[in-house]
Amino acid sequence: MTPYSRATDQYLAQKVMGASPEQLVAMLLEAGQRYLLKTVQAMGRRDCPGQAQATDRVFAILQELTLRLNREEGGELATNLLRTYEWWGRELMQANMKRQPERLERISEQMGDLKQTWEQLHQMKVGAAQAQTPFLTGALAG
Repeated sequence: MTPYSRATDQYLAQKVMGASPEQLVAMLLEAGQRYLLKTVQAMGRRDCPGQAQATDRVFAILQELTLRLNREEGGELATNLLRTYEWWGRELMQANMKRQPERLERISEQMGDLKQTWEQLHQMKVGAAQAQTPFLTGALAG
């Protein structure tokens, strides 16, 4: 392991530890997009081991996204997200078997849209929390 990779690992660990649940989902979706791109690139090179490895990573991300769903409190939203993740998994499998990178690109676009939604939700929560916290300018003046 190089010093650079150790620093990168530490940075990612800190980023994950300080992330909100919404940010964690957005990070997973971003990673999913990254590995979908690697799958498409490997498919184009006819690199079967590389394609399989990248595809496995996408499946692992989909599994993690599924595990993060709060089905008890999430109601219809959680059900719809579960259906989306399951559909992505089926599409991923079919696209790999039939060598159809356009299907993978469609999944990636949808992941990007969903990622933006989670990021917006995080920003809304941060904004609401800041609005509830009084600003102490006068209290600090002597």
